[in-house]
Amino acid sequence: MASSKSNVIALWMVAMFLTMTTMEGIKVVAVCNTDIKGINSQCYSVVAGNAPSPPSMQCCNLIQQADLPCLCKYKYLLYTLGVDVKKAMEIPGKCGQQNPCH
Repeated sequence: MASSKSNVIALWMVAMFLTMTTMEGIKVVAVCNTDIKGINSQCYSVVAGNAPSPPSMQCCNLIQQADLPCLCKYKYLLYTLGVDVKKAMEIPGKCGQQNPCH
C-alpha cells in the first residue's frame, strides 16, 4: 500500500504542478501518458479536507489506467501543492491497485 500512496502523490503532484495557466486558459502538459487533468478533476475530493470522500469509480478507473511507476518520480511535488500526501497515497489501495513506488 505504501507504493500506491506514492503513486497517488505522484499523480496529484503532476496534475497540479504541470497544469499551466496561459493567456488562452489552462494548458495541461502530458506526463507519463496519464490523464492528469482527469485525475485532478475526479480524485481531488479524496485528498481534500478533513473528511475526504471515498474514490469514485471514475477516479479509480483513471488510477488503474495511469502509469503509476512513472508517476512515482513526481510524488515529492505534492507537498508543495498542499496535497495531503498520506491521503493521496491511500487512493491506489482503495482502488485495488498495488503501490509500485518504493
